[in-house]
Amino acid sequence: MPNRWLRVLLFWFFLALIPTAKAAEAINFDFVDISGKHYRLSDLKGKWVLVNFWAPWCPPCWKELPDLNDLQKQRSDIVVIGIAMDYNNDESVQYLLKKHKVSFPIVMGGKSRDENNPIKQVGPVPFYPTSYLYAPDNQIVMVKMGMVDQDMINQFIHSYP
Repeated sequence: MPNRWLRVLLFWFFLALIPTAKAAEAINFDFVDISGKHYRLSDLKGKWVLVNFWAPWCPPCWKELPDLNDLQKQRSDIVVIGIAMDYNNDESVQYLLKKHKVSFPIVMGGKSRDENNPIKQVGPVPFYPTSYLYAPDNQIVMVKMGMVDQDMINQFIHSYP
């Protein structure tokens, strides 16, 4: 029981820091999507990059996939990269991709405890969905634990200095 309360306390402490934090130095991630294409943060300089961690068993994740699709289609200055995590098999991920007609790149992230999972190239992912937004200068400018939508991202980008 004490371990649970400590995690809750740390989560809220981390969450409280996010709105006041300035842009954070980002790791130059290198992801390979399901079609074999590499996505390196340094190659995406000049664009906004949204890295969205999700899991097939997560209903809020399913709900945000269509909105992320629309965001990717409607803005040429943003790249959405989905990271599928904690799935039992590739078929569960493929099913959701087809069901939601996902058009943005998807990286198969594996289990969150795996040694080489993509989380280690981005930052903490306490639960799904969690998204990281990188500014065109490749700095992390927003971390959102929970669902994101097109309006939220567009408003943030519009108000970003």
